[in-house]
Amino acid sequence: MKAQEIKLNDRKRAYNAALLCLLIYIAYIGASFAVNSFLFNHVYDVYLIMLVICAAFFRVRSYLIFIAISQAINLLLTIFVLPDYASGDVWLHFSLMLSGSVILFVVMYFAANKSVEVDRAFASFGALMKITPSVLILVNEDNKIKYLSQSVRRVLNISEPESFVGRNFLELFNEDSVKELFAETVKKRSFSENYQKITINEQVKTFDVFADNMSDNAKDGMFFMLNDVSEIVRLKELAEQDSLMDSLVQVPNRRSFDRRILHEWNRALREKVNLSFLMMDIDFFKKYNDTYGHRQGDELLKVAGRVFKKSLKRSTDFVARIGGEEFAVLLYATNSYQANVIAEQIRRAIEDEVILTSGGEKTKFTISIGVVTLIPNVDMECGHIVDVADKALYNAKQNGRNRVWVADSV
Repeated sequence: MKAQEIKLNDRKRAYNAALLCLLIYIAYIGASFAVNSFLFNHVYDVYLIMLVICAAFFRVRSYLIFIAISQAINLLLTIFVLPDYASGDVWLHFSLMLSGSVILFVVMYFAANKSVEVDRAFASFGALMKITPSVLILVNEDNKIKYLSQSVRRVLNISEPESFVGRNFLELFNEDSVKELFAETVKKRSFSENYQKITINEQVKTFDVFADNMSDNAKDGMFFMLNDVSEIVRLKELAEQDSLMDSLVQVPNRRSFDRRILHEWNRALREKVNLSFLMMDIDFFKKYNDTYGHRQGDELLKVAGRVFKKSLKRSTDFVARIGGEEFAVLLYATNSYQANVIAEQIRRAIEDEVILTSGGEKTKFTISIGVVTLIPNVDMECGHIVDVADKALYNAKQNGRNRVWVADSV
């Protein structure tokens, strides 16, 4: 509704201006006849001035109408009046006036089109800034705010963004750590960082932050863009966790294990502490599967996973399913004796576990465990500890299963 009112007001103003200029032009002609022929000789100059005034105030259509009417009057004057009052080639004057009118019309037409394009661009920019989730801040060379996007209401929890215009943009933030971050950014005049953790109103959020000068001239100021990606990061982390978890047994999978063993290996290498590794395999799992079915076999794997997690007490202890019925345990800063004790506890807990089939039959199962403990050194790779544990597991199976076999040397 407001846009229509503005449009009507602009049109009314243009028509009034056109009518005023036309009346002034006609009045000038009349006055010229009444006073003297010298004044009338300058009617062309006044007409061109009128054209410039009209070009500044008229719309294209109004300007075209004014040219048509005034040139019709000029043509009549040229044919019937000017030969008696004016000197020189009146047709040349008329041609020049007509040419000037057309040139001004063309200039005005293209200027009006460009003006409309600019207005539309600013309107689109304004609409975009109202709906964009990103925070856009424009500051001058003194770091005082020139513009704030409406998204600061939601992202920065600022109820009246307009009140910050003209103030230092660091006042947008309450936390000292955030002020220090952006104060440093202001000094550099350029900054780009993905997944930057920022505390906003005592709540930690994740932002993509970008800042740069508006142009090569520092006086043009700079702009900051903060894109809140907290929800994206949260969903990404959830997806990452899902991709690292065995969906059946609900323990980390092989991909997670490969990451963790590399991390623990490097940590033990730096700190020169023991790293113990347990390779565990369910005894006669294929036979159990064939006897009771795959669904019952899946239930056995779930029970095994629960027992393994329950048997590990420290937050640094890590268990993962690395194959069909194979599991691995990493024990950071754990010596050989402690690793052997933990392995025996796991073996006995599994041995005591009873699984009921769908028909109510009680079933049991056992595991074999290979144990290795070492202090990593630069001449080893983390795969070495896996190879040694695998050989120890083989010895446990060869010597009757349902037992723990500790590797003698590494």
